Amino acid sequence: MRNKIFLAFAAVIITALISGYIFKWLMFADFTDYVGTMQRQNIYWVVASLEESYNGGTWDDSVMFEAVHWATMLGFDIEVLDAAGGVVMDSSKVYEMLPHAMKHRMMDMLEHNKATGQYLLYPLTAGGVNFGTVKIRPAQGYVAIKEELFKRHGMYFTVVSLGVAGGGAVLLAFLFTRLLINPIRRLKDASDKIARGDLNARCEIGSNDEVGALASSFNQMAAALEREDLLRKHMMANITHELRTPLTIMKANVEAVIDGVVSSPAEALLNVNQGIDRLTGLVKGIEDLVKAEEDTLKKCNYEVVDMREFITSLTEQFIAPATQKGLFITIEVSDALDVATDREKLSTILINLISNAVKFTTSGGVIVSGAQDNGGFSIAVKDTGCGIAAEEQQLIFGRLYKRGAASGMGIGLSIVNELTAALNGTITVKSGLGKGSTFTVKFPAASGHRGS
Repeated sequence: MRNKIFLAFAAVIITALISGYIFKWLMFADFTDYVGTMQRQNIYWVVASLEESYNGGTWDDSVMFEAVHWATMLGFDIEVLDAAGGVVMDSSKVYEMLPHAMKHRMMDMLEHNKATGQYLLYPLTAGGVNFGTVKIRPAQGYVAIKEELFKRHGMYFTVVSLGVAGGGAVLLAFLFTRLLINPIRRLKDASDKIARGDLNARCEIGSNDEVGALASSFNQMAAALEREDLLRKHMMANITHELRTPLTIMKANVEAVIDGVVSSPAEALLNVNQGIDRLTGLVKGIEDLVKAEEDTLKKCNYEVVDMREFITSLTEQFIAPATQKGLFITIEVSDALDVATDREKLSTILINLISNAVKFTTSGGVIVSGAQDNGGFSIAVKDTGCGIAAEEQQLIFGRLYKRGAASGMGIGLSIVNELTAALNGTITVKSGLGKGSTFTVKFPAASGHRGS
């Protein structure tokens, strides 16, 4: 990537150099055109002035002198010829007619005697009749020197500016390459550590820009991976422990029957059956966890449901176990409560809440209520069970957290919490030891759906 960035800057530098050269070429071409145009205009006015100096077949020496003097001052070496080709006036004669001081100053400045190149011939006419010719060529004096200096300085400034721009661009390319590459290199090193199994690796956040945001996201991902790894190890240890206990009991009972050391094989088989039930429950817990994770990642499929009918159908499966414990289950939902929700996710949430309520209640019963709530809806599951201590209420929604000697894997409420968040809802608990518990889930109105 560093090479790509440097090549990108190099392309910018080359483009700038080419642009600078084109600018210099266009500027010099425009200056040359300007000088040529001004020179042609000056020659035109010199020729016009010389034609004005000829009147009635005779030359007006004063007017002709002024015209030639003016042409000389403009940087021309000039000769005025009559119709026979004789020299009437030229730059040398003008110099001779000037005062001594002005003559030497002009000769030093204009250097007409150093004029080179071919003369350009321009006819002089009056009334359509040719009465002479003027020969003009640029001198090598002050004006020409100024033109040459302008071109030299223009070239010098162009080269210097391109050099400064190119050098600055190279320096900036180096600095930006380091500024961009170093954070990415640190991110790559941290990624390599994660890939090698070092989940403690973190990337230093050195800026508040997009690269810094990327590093922050990476650190969050690494922290999540570390938590998931710890959770996985904890879960595997829990599962191993939970599996070992019933398997040990089952093996001991089977061996006792085989060895004939038990008086009642039926009792041993009952213990084996209880162990099988416990293993079945563990497997179901794992299945529930996997399904809950899939549901959490799955896009919500909203549909309008009759809340009373929905809750009634869910609680039917708990009536028998509740009746065996002498508990009642009451439903308090308005007959006309229709809500938009994901039926599958909400089913899993309520099944876990009602199941826990029945499990931890020994007398009294469970009340399931539903109501509209600020455009959305809420459902509360209230029991008259043993309650939850205040210090435990912040822990019960974590995975694998088990209350006291409770059976199961301790994943029910964590599933409820995750699925509630997937539906953009919230869950709260109100409880106290010996006072029962009330779990309340609240959901906002689903986008594009409206309950009646």
